[in-house]
Parts: sequence; C-alpha cells; structure tokens
Amino acid sequence: MNMNVTINQEEAVSRIAMEYIEMPDLKLTVEQAKRLWNIPEAVCRGALAALVARGFLVQTRTGAFLRRATGAPVRMARAR
Repeated sequence: MNMNVTINQEEAVSRIAMEYIEMPDLKLTVEQAKRLWNIPEAVCRGALAALVARGFLVQTRTGAFLRRATGAPVRMARAR
C-alpha cells in the first residue's frame, strides 16, 4: 500500500518523538521507521537526524535509532 503522504520534517520530528516517548524501548532503522509511519525516506532520514542532533535519539553502530537513556527533551514546533 503506497499512499502519497505529505508531511514536512518538523511534523515528522513531532510524530516520531511522540512515538518514542510512548514506547521508550522502540528501536528502528530508517527503513522500519519510514514504513511504520508512512513517511517519505528523505523526510524520515531528516527527522531522525534532527532528533539525534537535539540529543533525543542516538544511532547505534548497526544504524538503528533509539531514545537516549537520559530522555533529553525535544523542542516541538508551535502549532500555526
């Protein structure tokens, strides 16, 4: 099922962060994440990279993303 989904990077950051908050042991690769949330690969990669840069997620040597043990807060975009 391939649906054209329009989502920008900040929306993806918010969605992904909320999922990691709800499921603290979540560990996903980019491929798994883009399928789970039906997000285009470029947007998914950008959102995951942004969450790593903000200290919310870490990337393992195998390429999976998981939430940092400290649970660093993530700044969400304001609703318009």
